[in-house]
Amino acid sequence: MFAARQMCKRLRPLFYGLQSPYDWSHTAGLNGGVSFSLKWTIFDGGARKDRLLQARVNVQEAKAKAEVKRNQIADEAWTAYSNLNTALHQRQAAVALLQAANQSYDSALQSYNYGVRSLLDVTAAQRTLAQARSADVYARRQVLASFADLAFRTGDSIQSTRRSQP
Repeated sequence: MFAARQMCKRLRPLFYGLQSPYDWSHTAGLNGGVSFSLKWTIFDGGARKDRLLQARVNVQEAKAKAEVKRNQIADEAWTAYSNLNTALHQRQAAVALLQAANQSYDSALQSYNYGVRSLLDVTAAQRTLAQARSADVYARRQVLASFADLAFRTGDSIQSTRRSQP
């Protein structure tokens, strides 16, 4: 027993300190305490199971929403691609119509100059040529708009080949 008391005396911490207006101080012991608390829910009425199930449902819902959005984006991209192909075919048809209207107008004008056709035939050919030019301009606009829409839907940027002069 005596050895245990001697050991406790040796293990007792010693603290020294100095405060500005006072001399050195000394203490031979430390008073204090330690406590901890443990809280454990034994029965929660299935709340934990419900929260886990709700989390799984939320994950599945997010996956479904992402899949719907992915399908919507793919659909928009394919629609834009299809519209571009249609616009390119319309442009080809407009070019062919413009060439035919040009030839028709030239032949009507030449026939009028030879006296074979009337002025009404020339003005009708001229009106057809104007309509063909309008269709060509519209087809060009459709191609450019469809190309821009496709670039937007696929997230591609349209790069200019020109460089600005400093």
